[in-house]
Amino acid sequence: MDAPKGLIEFSKTSICLDTVKPIQNQLNIALIFTVLFGIGSIFYPILGIFLLIGIIFSYSNYNTIRTTKTIPIAVNLNHPFMDTDAMSDSEVMVCFNGKWINPGVHLLKLTKDPIQGWVVHKQDSDLSILSQWDANYGEKVLLKQLTVINQAISLNNAINDSNDEFEDARARESQESELLERNWLPEEEIEVQGPLSRFFSSE
Repeated sequence: MDAPKGLIEFSKTSICLDTVKPIQNQLNIALIFTVLFGIGSIFYPILGIFLLIGIIFSYSNYNTIRTTKTIPIAVNLNHPFMDTDAMSDSEVMVCFNGKWINPGVHLLKLTKDPIQGWVVHKQDSDLSILSQWDANYGEKVLLKQLTVINQAISLNNAINDSNDEFEDARARESQESELLERNWLPEEEIEVQGPLSRFFSSE
């Protein structure tokens, strides 16, 4: 399912591309050697051992790439997962069961329900349910994906809290400037008169 307008799927973010690139390079090299060992094992059966190792290594790398690219989150250009400077508020959304959801500010927790299956909770005071999660991966992979999702939420909160503090500082600075620029009434010189001066005063 495509990400909402203005958001970028995790597989296209800078952090994902940087993470996957070296693994993809390892996979490409492993595939080349696997093919060579496969051909060589026809003439030298002992090379079949290296062929098996190459297949296992290639599958492991492929699986890592697949599970990384399918982490169900999307962010905007202001999020730290993108290699750009934040110009405004950061946004993050998660996709469970084909539906994009705003996770809010709380981190998420995964539980297994005997009836509903995998359930994602917000780590708020009530452990409220965010969504069910019908996934084809095992618990180990889902927990790894949820760790990345929680990292995205934490970074999202950090950016937006920083923006809020910046806006508050600007508001205070603006108020201080208004106070300095305000046209104050000129101070009148008040002559303090003692008893004798009041006596000789014409008033």
